[in-house]
Amino acid sequence: MNKHDADVIISSYVRKLFGFAMTKLSRIDEAEELAAEITLQVYESLLKHDNIANTDGYVYRIARNVYARYIDGRKKATV
Repeated sequence: MNKHDADVIISSYVRKLFGFAMTKLSRIDEAEELAAEITLQVYESLLKHDNIANTDGYVYRIARNVYARYIDGRKKATV
């Protein structure tokens, strides 16, 4: 995907990704950190792939995976 198309998609999902992060985490600073990481991962992935059939599902799947890695990292940090 070209940069312009990825920028358009990312700009339409920024608020949704922050909302996703807020539903998963109770602190705003943690939610901002998670949303930033999700946004970065989605953007990088969009640049690598063309013809994504279901953009919502694609973005949500990445968000869930980044959240799972975030939680795993937090668990390892507390042990």
